[in-house]
Amino acid sequence: MRSIELLDLDDKDIYFTEEENEDKRVLSYDSGVNSSINDDDDDDDKSTLEEMMDLLPPKRVPADRKKVQRIKRGLLKRIIIDIQAIISMTLSLPILIVLVLLAIYKTTKTHMLDVLYHKTERPQDILENTLPDEVITQDETYYAEKWGYISEKHEVVTEDGYIIIMYRLYRKGCKPSGRKPVLIGHGLFQCSGAFVLNEEKSIAFTLADEGYDVWVGNNRAIAGYDHISLSYKDPEYWDWGLKELGIYDFKAMLDHVREYSGYSRVAYIGHSQGNAQAFIGLSLCPEIANKLSCFVALAPAIFSGTLVNTYPLRLLINLNDWLYSILFGTAAFLPVMTVVQTIMHPRLFCFLAYCMFSYLFSWWDSHWVRRRKVKYFQFTPRPVSARLIADWIAGWGKTGKCLYVGENTHDNMQMDRVPLVVFYGTADYLVDGEQFVRSFDDCEHRLADTKGASSKNNTTMFPMLDLVHVERIDGYEHMDTIWGHNNHETTYPILLKQLKQAKWE
Repeated sequence: MRSIELLDLDDKDIYFTEEENEDKRVLSYDSGVNSSINDDDDDDDKSTLEEMMDLLPPKRVPADRKKVQRIKRGLLKRIIIDIQAIISMTLSLPILIVLVLLAIYKTTKTHMLDVLYHKTERPQDILENTLPDEVITQDETYYAEKWGYISEKHEVVTEDGYIIIMYRLYRKGCKPSGRKPVLIGHGLFQCSGAFVLNEEKSIAFTLADEGYDVWVGNNRAIAGYDHISLSYKDPEYWDWGLKELGIYDFKAMLDHVREYSGYSRVAYIGHSQGNAQAFIGLSLCPEIANKLSCFVALAPAIFSGTLVNTYPLRLLINLNDWLYSILFGTAAFLPVMTVVQTIMHPRLFCFLAYCMFSYLFSWWDSHWVRRRKVKYFQFTPRPVSARLIADWIAGWGKTGKCLYVGENTHDNMQMDRVPLVVFYGTADYLVDGEQFVRSFDDCEHRLADTKGASSKNNTTMFPMLDLVHVERIDGYEHMDTIWGHNNHETTYPILLKQLKQAKWE
């Protein structure tokens, strides 16, 4: 008998047999981010936006490609959309080039000064010359296979029709059935590959070795441009932001893990935006709390850090809505980044991307094994919508707090309080982890040694969460809780201890 997978979408049941699941569209990281959508109007003249997106050629094309017809429009409307795309690319590309040049100068200068005046050997330098037998690829399943793990691909359909990709990780020869499930959520501009790049000490591998059923998720458009009815070439495909990530993507991934694991509750580990979308989901759909056994927040992106007051982020934040839409359009945000990542040599792209992210977001490599950076920036940046960045600007940038967080929470709902564990670094200037912790009542005893913290916003935004542990790591920056060389000492032991105390039933 053939097993059948049932997906629930808008109260309509969609069935896939095993053979159909096998034949369904496959998008490989081998080629970067590609779309497997085939338009029915191939004979039409391609717009400028289409030509740019077509620069992402897949290295392997499935035999049966899902056909999605583009939205039918009048000639005038199509011309307007094309003109908007041309204007956005024409204006944003010079801005990006200037930022890259400025970032190269600033980052190179910082590293040179560090070498000249701080000639101290880092503890992880001993690992720099210990080269693993790996190749540089954008296929995250390769790294899982290389270190002895199975990476099982799953496709999940959200309530609004996006087909998102998840991976289930487990050690070869050790089936995950019956194990307690853990779902890991990635940050802005990132993907699930970020959690398998620290070789044998990657967070996903560590959790699998500790006996957990490990799932790593991807938001919409991250691992593929697939939708049940929309083409990625239509602006409507990109009409989503933080709210949709919280109430659709997070919920869909959580329910999928619950269904396959057999557990009613799942432990969730989020990094940066991965926390924000989960908190948004809890705020707008508080019943989600009954599906969580615990919540581990790594560098939670709820309150903004001091970095928002620096150039050039301040310039971006101060753009009005009209000028922002002119510069960045209404589809993907700076799609040229993905194009360059696909065609450029990995080490050159790593250098440019590291300069940009360290300059803009303070992603410094002080706690990384630096030879791993070329891997990190094969999975960063990933495509996001212009509207998503606009949401971050409107909340985190202009008001100091992420949009939708703490809204519509019902205090009188009957639900168990979910244990919350927070990790943040003292050198993380992108987000303010301490202010987030202080937003919970009775948090003072967990911050007894904190100096100079503000007590404003000391109201509980999440009555369904119980703050049980706060770990403040000296010197850690925004990415260090997942890419730091010594997380097996600073982060994993406490994380694993808290998972053992989670409410699994």
